[in-house]
Order: sequence, then structure tokens, then C-alpha cells
Amino acid sequence: MLIIFQVAMVFMVQNVFQIYSTFGQQLNPDDPYIKEALSHPNKDLYRFSQNSSFYSTHAQWLSDKEDTNVLWWENVIAIQQVGIFVGSILFGYISDHCGRKTVCQYSLLVSSAVLLFEGLQSSTIIIAICRFIIGTQTGAIIVVSWSLTTELISPRTRFLARAFANWPTGKFILALICFFSRNWRISLHVCAGFTFLGAILYLLFVPESPTYLQCHAQRERAQTIVSDIFERSNGQCIITLPTGIRSKPLTFCQIWRKEKYRNVIILFGAIWIMTNFTATMLDFSEVIIFKNNLIYSQMLLAGVPALCKIFLGLIEIYLGIISRRNLHLVSLFINGASMCASGIFIVLGIHKSHPTLYVIVFLIGYSSIEFIWDACYLCVVEQVPTEVRGTISGACSFFSRLSGIIASKMTIVKRQWEAAPLFIAFGAAIIHFLIAFFFLNESKDANLGEIGFTLRRISQKMSQKINLIRNMTKKEKRPSEVTIPGVVVIERSDPSNPVLKTVHLDKQQSD
Repeated sequence: MLIIFQVAMVFMVQNVFQIYSTFGQQLNPDDPYIKEALSHPNKDLYRFSQNSSFYSTHAQWLSDKEDTNVLWWENVIAIQQVGIFVGSILFGYISDHCGRKTVCQYSLLVSSAVLLFEGLQSSTIIIAICRFIIGTQTGAIIVVSWSLTTELISPRTRFLARAFANWPTGKFILALICFFSRNWRISLHVCAGFTFLGAILYLLFVPESPTYLQCHAQRERAQTIVSDIFERSNGQCIITLPTGIRSKPLTFCQIWRKEKYRNVIILFGAIWIMTNFTATMLDFSEVIIFKNNLIYSQMLLAGVPALCKIFLGLIEIYLGIISRRNLHLVSLFINGASMCASGIFIVLGIHKSHPTLYVIVFLIGYSSIEFIWDACYLCVVEQVPTEVRGTISGACSFFSRLSGIIASKMTIVKRQWEAAPLFIAFGAAIIHFLIAFFFLNESKDANLGEIGFTLRRISQKMSQKINLIRNMTKKEKRPSEVTIPGVVVIERSDPSNPVLKTVHLDKQQSD
């Protein structure tokens, strides 16, 4: 599962155009970069593949004199973010009704075809449309593949799944692909191959989530998958299926009307918004931090967090001391402190006089974002019932992409004040820390199968009590609910109009 999840993660990253862009700044025709591009003849589709200087997609359009629509091209990455924004909520909802595996395999299959087609296009409008489609499928895989992976492994290995199969590793692999291909078209086609491989692996080797099947009354099939996983793991992977009443699929409106689900969406939505805003802003504004080299900087920004995650995963294996809540809070504190220090270095000019120190401090804060993401994904999976897990995870990702679209434009702010993104990240970390400190609960080793049914039983009991109280207020209070009055007798003088007369009993008589 970790290998397959990592293959899917290479597709999830999808920052090919970020790597091959000019960071939102259009080059002037007299720029040396463009002049060098114009001096190279247009021989074939994979132009510049042997020239390490050419990492800009826009330069190729200018030098080839292609009809480039600047509006579409300048916003191609934001368009991809909008696609992720739509795909997260849409396919999260679909996965709760059609199955996790179905969404994963078809999303990867469709994406491989789109990537192959996109790499052959010259129209920026068509490429922007392809980026939107890829964004929707990326949103689907980000949400659904993680839910499927956690539902097919034991609780004690969930953190390891995030440690050894992770986003930085996928980002590092993609940076290597770009480094060796030297061409954005080749990079897209290699990504198409990885994506198609992921679709085949999901189709042939990954079963449907047994927890999902159990919640949709396919108990025999769920039991078969659980038994098969138990045998293949030599008894090491034990998946506990939910027991209780089968839940019907809920629409998003029905989910939102339920207070327990609405509170979860608000809490984790706020946390995800803060995390994605900081991560996306730094990805776009701090792309070159090492020797003014884009590819080496991207490798460094991906490789260091990947190694840190593996190291933390080894600590969890041997010590088992990492809790979700503490991981979240400590990572936020480190991130805030590092971003503040990095901003101060820029203000004081230390980043130029001591560039190595600046890179180290920045990398510490940047790497901590990955641990914040780990806590985000683990907590939302471990605290959300199976029957709505995909929908609520998609909703959280949906809201977070709103902030991602805004964060992708923070390069404009950086041009006005270089340290601005770092201090903004510091402020976001403070707000995020306060939210997590007061509202985030611990969820380590939670039984995914029982989360929904436990909440449902509690909800049913609370509903019964509320209904009982409502019925009581509509009727006269029963004797057991009021102060018992004195004993009364009915005088028989007028049976048609009895008169109640209080009889006071002394202590002896009452005994």
C-alpha cells in the first residue's frame, strides 16, 4: 500500500508548470534568456531537452512565436488550483457513494490520458483547460487515496504511511524527472507513465475498503477482504470492521445540518485553510533558496522534509511516543519561530551575508509544514465516521484550496516587500496554534470502523432525551417530576361535582 500510495503521490504533486515557469514574471523580449532561446532553432517538439538553461515554458512560446494568450498563461497554475478546489469536494462525495478504489483507479486512468494529450499541445488555452481537469483529478486522489490507504492498514501504521510514503518524496521524484528531462513536455509524458502505472496498481492489487463495504451492507465481501489482508500480513494487520446499524449515504446538505459533522468541518476546515495557505505561499514565493538554481532548490526543499519524515517515522517505530495533537502543536511552534527568524534575517540583510544560516533556518520551518499536514490528515481521518469520511475530507480540502488560490498570488506581495510572505506565515502560525491548542483532540490509534457508530449511538441517545423533554413540556407534569402533594380524598356528598379536600397525615399515620 505504501508503494502504491507513493506512486499516486508523484501524480498528486503536479507542480511541473511551477518548476518550468518564470515565477509569474513575464520576460522582456530583450532579456538575455529570450535572446538565447531565439538563437536555438526550433527542431522538434522536445526542444531545449539538452540545454540546461531552459526551464521556462513561456520562453519557448515566445521564441517559437506561438500564439500565446498571456491571461491564460499567467494564471495557468491558479487554474489548476481551482480544479483541485472543485475536485476535492466533488470526488470526496462520490467516494462515499461509489467506493474509494473506483475513484482512485479511474481518476488516475483519466489523468494519464490528459497528461499525455497536454504534452502535445501548443495552445495555451487548451493547456489551461487540461490543467483544470488535472486539478480536479489531483483533488480526488489527494482526498480519496489517503482515506483508502488508512482503511486498509492497521491503526499503528497510519503515521508510518505518512512518514515513508509522503508528499516531499513525490516532489523530490518530480524534481528529478524535470532535472533529467530538461523539458516540460517530456516531464508531462513521464508523469503520464507514472500515473498510468498507479492506475494499474490500484486496479490489480488494491481491494476496496472493507470498512466502506461494511457500511454499505456488503458484509460478506468486507469479511473476505479483511481475512485476505490478515493472511497476507501473517496476522500482523488486523482490521476491525464496524458493527451496528447500517448508515445510509448522506448528501452534503444533510451532513452540514448535523451539528456534530458541521463542527468537525468548521474545525478541520480552519486548520486545513491555515496549513495550505502557508504551504502554497512558500512554494510560490520561496522557490529558489540555494545558489540561485531552481532545480537544486526544489530538490533541497523536497529532500530535507522527506528525510525528516522518515527519521520521525523511525522514532515512532521504536518508541511510539508521537501523538497527533503534540505533533501538530510542536510543528506549528517550530514553523512560526523559523518563519519569523527568516523574515528578520531578510530585513537585516543576514540572508546575503550568511546565506547558509538563512537556508538552514528556513528549511527547518519549511520542513515542519509537512508534519503539520501529517497531523491534519491523520486527525480528520481518525475523528470522522466512515460513511462521511470522504465527503468531509473533501470539504476540508475544498476550503483549503480557496486559500491556496490566494496564496499562489503572494509573489505580488513579495515584489513589494521581500520578507512579507515569511511574516505572513508567522502570523498564520500563531492563529493556527491557538485554534489547535483549544479545540484539537487526540485521536491516536482510533478504530476507524467504530467512529461513526459510536457517534451515532450517542446522537440517538441525545435525540431520545431531547424528544422526551419536548413531550413533557406539552403535557401536564407527572407526579414523579413534581413535588408530591398531600394525600387527597373525594367527598361523596356530590359525585357529579366532587370537592378535593386535603388530608394531613401525621408522622405516625404516614408510617
